Amino acid sequence: MSVIDAIALGIERDLQHLKAVSENVANVNTPGYQAVQSFDAVLNADQVITQQLVSKKFGAVKDSERNLDWAITSTGYFVIEKDQQLFITRYGRFHVSKDGLLTHVSGGKLLGESGPINVGNASVSVSTMGAVLLNGKESEQLKIVDVAHIAKGVSGGLYSFRGQVSDVMDIQVRKNAINTSNVDSGEQMTNMINLNRHIQSLQKAALAYDQMMSAGINELGKK
Repeated sequence: MSVIDAIALGIERDLQHLKAVSENVANVNTPGYQAVQSFDAVLNADQVITQQLVSKKFGAVKDSERNLDWAITSTGYFVIEKDQQLFITRYGRFHVSKDGLLTHVSGGKLLGESGPINVGNASVSVSTMGAVLLNGKESEQLKIVDVAHIAKGVSGGLYSFRGQVSDVMDIQVRKNAINTSNVDSGEQMTNMINLNRHIQSLQKAALAYDQMMSAGINELGKK
């Protein structure tokens, strides 16, 4: 691989990292958003690739005026069924659909241990241990899970996942509250500054190499 090719690939990787940082910064106020971590992975002596993972760190909890805004204060994620697929989310904003099902803001169905939760026309709330209360009486237990890997985000605050899935035993839920983004704005701004500086240094290296090659060619032309 030539020096110029190596520099070009380095700049390309930095731009991919910068794109991830920009996405994180743009979603710093998005409820339940999970930050993307972007890094270089060395495959062999001649190949370095960019990899990205969704951070499993949990954000803070913010008060809400909606009774059907529920925040998880323990580990774990709500399980949502949408388009015959299962997703996870920390964004606990729900409503009751026309057919009486507890429904996520994305349009998917919130799952309990027995499946989709039908509340009919009852008054709905949730206990601190994740029990769905209908007219003050326990009706269903929320399904809260941990996953091995969060794969990627989709619309509506949902995330696909892969690997092992396990039920959270010590569930803690808070009503009239919402899980915030887990983005550390200070960390992201530092990453952005460092990436911009690295791109500038690679551009300078490319310019210096080009000037050196031009000088060498000129010297050869004089002989």
